[in-house]
Amino acid sequence: MSWTEDTLIAAMRDVLPVGRRTLVGSGDDCAVIAAPEKSYLVTTDILVDGRHFNRAWSAPSQIGRRAAAQNLADIAGQGGIPTGLVVSLVVPSDLDIDWLIDVVRGFGAEVEPTGAGVVGGDLSSGDLFVISVTAFGYAPYGSVLRSGAQPGDVIAVAGTLGFSAAGWELLDQGVAPSHLHTAEELGCWYPMVSVFRHPRPPLAAGVAAARHGAHAMMDVSDGLSTDLARMARSSRVNMDLHSNLLQHFVVPLEEAAQITDSDPWDWILNGGEDHAMVACFPADTVLPQPFKEIGTVSVLGEGYEPLVRFDGRTMTSGGWDHFTRTR
Repeated sequence: MSWTEDTLIAAMRDVLPVGRRTLVGSGDDCAVIAAPEKSYLVTTDILVDGRHFNRAWSAPSQIGRRAAAQNLADIAGQGGIPTGLVVSLVVPSDLDIDWLIDVVRGFGAEVEPTGAGVVGGDLSSGDLFVISVTAFGYAPYGSVLRSGAQPGDVIAVAGTLGFSAAGWELLDQGVAPSHLHTAEELGCWYPMVSVFRHPRPPLAAGVAAARHGAHAMMDVSDGLSTDLARMARSSRVNMDLHSNLLQHFVVPLEEAAQITDSDPWDWILNGGEDHAMVACFPADTVLPQPFKEIGTVSVLGEGYEPLVRFDGRTMTSGGWDHFTRTR
């Protein structure tokens, strides 16, 4: 088949969900999505081949799912439910089109269970394969911002920490061969490698946190140390993490850390891309499942800058930064 822009878009449209709130979907200059709440959430992300994913390590459907998951996590991290996404692709001329359709199919498969639609986007040719996603949503219990944490709050996490960083290390060192994908093939390495290839953010936990009165929340995309520092600065508070409350996150990573000569605490505190939810709840709140307490929020002294402390020691943000760190 000789592909044109129109035939490629038509093939993509065939494997993408329409969405429950879509009034006008892909095919017009703009999509139309119902917004009865009269306000909506918007987030966007860019994924670049060789920087955010490795085609030699991940199946095309996993790359698509990853692109969708991290945007859906942003919506959930503000207590939201997604309603629509638009996707723009930069496609090198030598890229296999069947491979590309599998990326799009994986993207749609990740979105479909949420009830959102993939309602449009754009295509361009270029030297690198790039995925740009914009997601929309609404917050049924009000937006939970990162600026609302209060002294005395409990800091809690839903989801995994350190799994994606461990999976990257296992693949990078060749401990987990990149051509293996199934749980049977990868054995004990599967939980970490699969989260790196395809994050599984606890989307329902974001809405549950908002329903239970969370004061602040965000998804952990760049590492707990980095993202909590952002929350601390926005809220003008200190964040205190306690190792005894985080210890259970270490246990499933110990064998991978030993074989790769890594520190599992570094993965937990500084490894991003698990897209867990971190939220601050009033101290008397019964935490909704699956949130687990990891620390407390404390008062910021007058004249001091906000800090994240680990067992009382000031932490330096060691998570992902696009302009200072590369993998």
